[in-house]
Amino acid sequence: MANNLRKSVLLGQFDKINETIDASVPHKPTLTNRHEDSSEEENDTLGELTNCNSLNFQHHSKSTSAVDDDPVEGWDTSFEARETIISKERNMNFNLYASLPKEHTGNSIPIFIFHHGAGSSGLSFANLCKQLMNKLDGKCGCFAFDARGHGQTTVIDSNVPVKYNQEDFIEDLLFLISYISENHLRDIPIAKRSIILVGHSLGGSICTFTVSHLSSELKRQLIGVAMLDIVEEAAVDALKKVDHFLASTPNVFPTYKEAVEWHIKHGLSKNRESAKIAIPALFRKFASGKVVRITNLSTFRPFWDTWFTGLSHKFVTLPTSRLLILAGNDNLDRELIIGQIQGKYQLVVFQDSGHFIQEDAALKTALTLIEFWKRNDNKNVVIQTNWGQSKK
Repeated sequence: MANNLRKSVLLGQFDKINETIDASVPHKPTLTNRHEDSSEEENDTLGELTNCNSLNFQHHSKSTSAVDDDPVEGWDTSFEARETIISKERNMNFNLYASLPKEHTGNSIPIFIFHHGAGSSGLSFANLCKQLMNKLDGKCGCFAFDARGHGQTTVIDSNVPVKYNQEDFIEDLLFLISYISENHLRDIPIAKRSIILVGHSLGGSICTFTVSHLSSELKRQLIGVAMLDIVEEAAVDALKKVDHFLASTPNVFPTYKEAVEWHIKHGLSKNRESAKIAIPALFRKFASGKVVRITNLSTFRPFWDTWFTGLSHKFVTLPTSRLLILAGNDNLDRELIIGQIQGKYQLVVFQDSGHFIQEDAALKTALTLIEFWKRNDNKNVVIQTNWGQSKK
């Protein structure tokens, strides 16, 4: 009976917020500084949009009717740079947001690499990254990107089929971690780098399963993995109700502002400051003036069963420190309950947050991540001893 009650609570919460569906050669970086961002508008037009489903709008290739009216305006209030990373091997132009450490003093420099959930974007972490940089006086690094099929990340060759298996997301993250390490962290001594992977919902699963694929050098730099509001049992159950969620969630709004207001009114966003940056990044503006959701979650349907299977066991057995932050009345599945009893990971619950913890409770999440870093990074530990010193 208790088990049935737990499932009922989990499925009930999915109705309020999308628990699981929140909502990859040479590297050629194109860097945009926060004061130099610009965009070009296309001249094509689009008639009145009445139903996004009839458009089958997907992010496999950019529609020629879309107006490139930068929906990610405001990213520079949280990040220092926005960069396009071209990977022909992954057939992707990855959109990356970055803030680098302002100085390299101290024994440890935390490097936070974020992976968002399905249907979201890298700017879901914008407010959180701003809080981290503020609380650590700029002595950390923050990197967030748009995953394949999301935000401003685009396909290079649209004639090549795009897949969304867990393996594809993992390979993308491995590529980006290596790119960040080689290009953005090269001035930071390896001994000082303390990498923390932070993933929300699907992103938490991808971060967890990526660890075993890291190079030996990167594994030595990794000090922990943090998952935000993701429990395997709840995720698998929630996928069964995705169709209802998709049917009740509008994909077209008259303006970005109205899209923001709808998400706040319906409880998908509880923090207006975060929503003003995170929500517009989910849409693209068309010549008609209307904004259309970028990611068609139905596109991912053939791949859903690869996303979460075995997640809880993988998480509690990771060869690094583990943090799980849950929202509200989320419950643990059997594997996580046993792991918690055995002290295998740190559990934190935010009662006042919705599913998008990093947006709704940005400050609390930042403080929790900072404490997690300090607690688990042995570079911060200085052992003083008088052993061997002669008495005067």
